[in-house]
Amino acid sequence: MALNLKIDFDKKYETDSISEDLRESSFTSLLSDNKAIVLQVSISNQAHELLPNVYNLAFGSLRANGRIDDQAELTHRDYSKTFSTILFNGLTYLTPNPEHYLRVDGSDNARAYLYYRTLQHNYEYLTKFFHFFGVKYYVRISRFGKTQYANPFDFEDIVFDPVRMEKNMILPRQMMFNYFIFSLKNSIFKV
Repeated sequence: MALNLKIDFDKKYETDSISEDLRESSFTSLLSDNKAIVLQVSISNQAHELLPNVYNLAFGSLRANGRIDDQAELTHRDYSKTFSTILFNGLTYLTPNPEHYLRVDGSDNARAYLYYRTLQHNYEYLTKFFHFFGVKYYVRISRFGKTQYANPFDFEDIVFDPVRMEKNMILPRQMMFNYFIFSLKNSIFKV
């Protein structure tokens, strides 16, 4: 994965398709081997159970079953252009839906760190469009062990506190955010 991505909404891939409600879009990205791959950007239609009006933004290549493979390891020719396109599609959705917020989940530590570094590196540019928050969430499984995951899941056992991200915010590794929330610059996200 690349670090120090430069987000620029004037340097993005063209959108191949977009749904009427702006929740589904796709674009073609070039990989380092010059192969073209279609990437899907999908915004869930259900809010997070514990965070009202916060909707998941997923992105990635599509599996054979039509679902996004957010675990795929792709080597993009231009990571900056790819991530600019993904964030621009999020902005496109939020503009007519200013009461909604988007969340991006770092599915592993490497991705969470990439997202954190990208937000920090592009702080000045992105704060023209968004407010963004980091969340370090975890489930306290030490109390009950693996039985914690039995149904019904105890959502009261999830700990999270959205923290407004600031420029040059440095966090100890054990406090690294693994979840990021975006709202439009002119909206107010209540933490």
